[in-house]
Amino acid sequence: MVMAWNEERSRRRVAAHDSSTFVVRVSDLCRDMDFENLGSQDVKRVHGAHIYADVPNFHLAVEDAGGNKEEQKKLLRAASVLRRVQDQLLGENDVKAIQYQAARLHCLNYKPYNSEEEESNENRRAERAKRSVIMAITLNSYLFDVFNGVFKEVRKFQSAVGISSGVSYVGNIGLHGERERIGLGSCANLGAKVLGGHDTITITSDVYEILPDDLKELFSKCGQIAGVGTYQAKGVRWSKYPELMDDLGVKFDEEALKQATEGHKDDLPLAEMDVIEPTTLINPTLLTEGNNRRTQAVAIFADIDGFTKHVQEAEKNEDVESLVRQLRMVRQEFHKVISDDYEGLVIQHQGDRVLALVHTPTGGDGHQKRCEIAVDVAIGIQSSMDHVLNKRLGDGQKNLRVAIGLDVGKALVTRLGKRGEKTVVFLGPEVESAEDLQLRSKGQEIRIGQAVYDALPEGSTKCGFSEDGKGAYVAFKLTFPELDRLEEEDAARANRMGVTVSDGQFSILTAKSFESRPLGDSKPWSSGHSS
Repeated sequence: MVMAWNEERSRRRVAAHDSSTFVVRVSDLCRDMDFENLGSQDVKRVHGAHIYADVPNFHLAVEDAGGNKEEQKKLLRAASVLRRVQDQLLGENDVKAIQYQAARLHCLNYKPYNSEEEESNENRRAERAKRSVIMAITLNSYLFDVFNGVFKEVRKFQSAVGISSGVSYVGNIGLHGERERIGLGSCANLGAKVLGGHDTITITSDVYEILPDDLKELFSKCGQIAGVGTYQAKGVRWSKYPELMDDLGVKFDEEALKQATEGHKDDLPLAEMDVIEPTTLINPTLLTEGNNRRTQAVAIFADIDGFTKHVQEAEKNEDVESLVRQLRMVRQEFHKVISDDYEGLVIQHQGDRVLALVHTPTGGDGHQKRCEIAVDVAIGIQSSMDHVLNKRLGDGQKNLRVAIGLDVGKALVTRLGKRGEKTVVFLGPEVESAEDLQLRSKGQEIRIGQAVYDALPEGSTKCGFSEDGKGAYVAFKLTFPELDRLEEEDAARANRMGVTVSDGQFSILTAKSFESRPLGDSKPWSSGHSS
């Protein structure tokens, strides 16, 4: 198998997965339905509040564990138990999880449902806002007053919650029958953007304005984020406000939660957990909390830049169905580039962002090969987006751009959650670094860490990157067709270009072509190589 992106193959794939005729059914979420078992064609329009609960110092806990397997197992057990009890708390408060993202929880409070009576919906919005803030206080209270006391063997977890409300769209566009819920819409992303620091709850102004006075008093004005006013409360836990808890009718039993936490902890004895250095490519379906993998790998984060704006336009034009179809097509192609063209491991799709890993097993080709392949994956994603996908997208979604971040190091790969609903996650300082590099990037940029850059051989690809002044290297508009053009220009300037003829077609060969390929063979990513 040739591990390479190929334009002709990419075009065939995208044509085969063209979703323009895929039927998408958008309907309001109402009392007699749920989004727990959404079909791939169903998208629910939801009036609700999106809640993000994060552990902002989780990356420090990962650094604490370092390369020590026993410490890693302690951290994995803590993360697993946190997820299990969070899921229990959501169930008790009638709030539904959208997605678990490593140490971050994304959930949605959509009760009470909206009705056809607009006047009563204002009261329902206010009730949802109140219930969402109660949920946030409960999540923070559990982590600080219960969880950290049980898990003293790891760094004390911090907690931060962000809340935004409005209309969003919930669907399942997982591949190969996998259930992978996503939330689309401004408020679905805004909750994550307003997340604050340690021991905070940050809410958008529209949530604050309809809270009851006793909850409003907990918040102070906090400025604007993404053009939206925010309010923030610090250090709010039920143990500090017992009278408020009683007035609101909240039940928060610390002792019962402590027993549940200790029970889950006992169910995962460290002696029965293992962290293995893989000798073959990782099969994520075999992973569990007790069966984990630790490997040298390059972490990749690829995000569609400005996608929220496209969602907003789709909302205005009542064209959400088209947007969902286009997102399906884009995600399928990204998935294929990673897993089929390069045998990378797709970890998770988070809305319009994909997380992936490129690793070679112990005894494999080594550090340089991993970095070369991972950079080729990033260039392949950019190539598919710029040269293939954008030519098939409708007018409303044309010219989507991708921002990509990569870094290399040790990564822990596992699956956390309840049986049947486990999510593949990867952990490690370099994973956090790759995400940061992606967040610092704009569309059509690939940003790589120093270690990845140093591993690249001299040549056109490495020359495509330049220092960004912040310890990383960035390439703009770097695609395989663009690399072809640059190499041909360089060869022409150096008078090092040749021509071959095959089946009546001319092929241009650069010096690199002569050195690395048999005479007459084209580059594996070019249209002339379609295997």
